[in-house]
Amino acid sequence: MEKIISHKTHSEVSISPDTQSIIDAIKNRVRNNSLNLILPLEDTLALVDELAEFDLGRFLLHNRGLNGYWTSYIFTQQCDSEKEHPLKKWLMEDSLLSQARERFHRFKCLLKSEISTAKTFASIPCGVMDDLLDQDYSHHSGIKIKGIDLDPESISHAKEKAKRVGLSNLCDFEIRDAWDLDYESVFDVITSNGLNMYESAPERLIALYSNFAKALKPGGRLYISFLTPPPQVGDAEWEKYGIPEEDLKREFSIFGDILQATYLNFVSEEEIRHQMQVAGLQVTDVFYNERGVLPVLKAVKPS
Repeated sequence: MEKIISHKTHSEVSISPDTQSIIDAIKNRVRNNSLNLILPLEDTLALVDELAEFDLGRFLLHNRGLNGYWTSYIFTQQCDSEKEHPLKKWLMEDSLLSQARERFHRFKCLLKSEISTAKTFASIPCGVMDDLLDQDYSHHSGIKIKGIDLDPESISHAKEKAKRVGLSNLCDFEIRDAWDLDYESVFDVITSNGLNMYESAPERLIALYSNFAKALKPGGRLYISFLTPPPQVGDAEWEKYGIPEEDLKREFSIFGDILQATYLNFVSEEEIRHQMQVAGLQVTDVFYNERGVLPVLKAVKPS
């Protein structure tokens, strides 16, 4: 079974012959598909060149998705408007990535509500594990935090952050595939923000959720995000996202026409509820933002 990892390079990617080959291949592909592009061909080609001019853009060109480091960067860092590349500033502040940041903070609030009763937490995949390492455990005893990720670099960053925030004594990390957890009734809470967005096969998703269910104690809770199918460009439903049509077209051009992003796998609330049920989990809540989009799902393992 193929293991899912969202990237093929280290977080820092320089301009190199490999980078130039990727740029050339993308440009050739978009030229050959010029009649179906969201933006005019010349604008699309210019965006490819702009992406190559800054660190996050080069990583996306190579990997078509985000790793733990860049996910953490987008969720936790402020963009210095005067120093950053204009396209990087746009990605950080005006694209859908900025709305994923808002969902991350809702994730943290939901997890915060668990700290008074739960003792064992797991983040799968953990990335830098900001969702759990940014919490205050000072008034709670017996807390144990497990970070599981297939990417050694993400584990390294998570260990560094745990040390930096003084939580190393609560944490344990493991390089492991989420589809091969081999845990049974261990965790009170599992958080998983993003992994299922890289997988579109329903049977694989059910297998993933079944692994989570097995790893949870009876009564344990799973918090997980998912991507609902997006409207078409120009559809009034996009008003819920609060993104001007010009920005939306740029978004679709970058992540669709140029990057053909690997993490844009969509599922309806009805579909994921069914998958959770088959996996042995009971959905108790689906938390949308104030506009009614970008959900976080809570499911419980029956006692």
